[in-house]
Amino acid sequence: MDWSVFFRENLEPVQAYQPGLREEQIRQIAEVDTIYKLSSNESPWPPFPSALAALQEALVTLNEYPDGSAHQLTQLLSWHYDVPVEQIIVGNGSNELIDLIAQTCLKPGDNVVYGWPSFVVYRSSAQIAGAEYREVPLTADGSFDLNALLAAIDERTKIVAVCTPNNPTGGVISDAAFTEFLEKVPPQVLVIIDAAYEEFVDEAHAARPLAAFDGRRPYVVLRTFSKIYGLAGLRCGYGFAPAPLVEMVNKVREPFNVNTLAQVAAQACLEDDAELERRRVLNAEGRQRLQECFERLGLRYYPSQANFVWVEVADASATFDALLKKGIIVRPFPGACGLRVGVGDAQGVTATIAAFEELFGV
Repeated sequence: MDWSVFFRENLEPVQAYQPGLREEQIRQIAEVDTIYKLSSNESPWPPFPSALAALQEALVTLNEYPDGSAHQLTQLLSWHYDVPVEQIIVGNGSNELIDLIAQTCLKPGDNVVYGWPSFVVYRSSAQIAGAEYREVPLTADGSFDLNALLAAIDERTKIVAVCTPNNPTGGVISDAAFTEFLEKVPPQVLVIIDAAYEEFVDEAHAARPLAAFDGRRPYVVLRTFSKIYGLAGLRCGYGFAPAPLVEMVNKVREPFNVNTLAQVAAQACLEDDAELERRRVLNAEGRQRLQECFERLGLRYYPSQANFVWVEVADASATFDALLKKGIIVRPFPGACGLRVGVGDAQGVTATIAAFEELFGV
């Protein structure tokens, strides 16, 4: 049977997303009992206590469909960020929102411009829509090269995507450079800002993408509850976009795309500013400890503003395997001479530092 006759030809080069290894996958490899999964940029801490309480109350309603419009969550996001309800979209993670916008806006012959290495979904969403993708190298500090992005835009460019802090390098773009960039982007190009890790940023001069959102220009800001809020297992992302785009995306998205538990947990933790700040501080402390370790060992790394650090090593594959044996799961990237190392809790950071010191210490 020739199955290719059933499939769209443009799907052939698309690579299925490969998640990071899970703890149970390396039990036979690890030479230690305690394993730290630092490969998926997850929070090392459980959901906020307020979210857990809300989830417990919501369990008895699971015989009912979710709120298809995420009405209460959207209202709360509107109040929290002072953005009109009609300019807010909620999705099954910000990943889904990237895909939905691509499905809504792209057609064969269009192209998408973004920095690389970065989030692989920018590429796959373009491929699935039959559009071209253009990958622009990052700057020396691991952030998007905004001037190079502008140079890559042409009359066929429909979307330019910017990730700040960038995944996997953790680099951020400055507020001044970002303001200049937005002024130069042609008006027919939709700018998507992926700000999934923005809550971790403590750099004073870093761009704050939502501050530039006016609801009129073709400009979208995407965020998520998967990272600092610790709800990766429930999948809830949200975005701010002009109302006409929100209206069209709602025609494309699946009904009931955000489940009940995700909605109630997101509402609960969005109002818990004290816990948010506590986790931001804990992450910053762990991130600093990792960077100081790499500094001591003479390993080149990108100063990060996220919950991970990119570190360069001569043999990424061998280092990845050696770390697995020590119970440390990090993320390698094909063809890259480095590893993305997640920031764990205090014990996880200590174990990661000990493993790197064993491998690279003198």
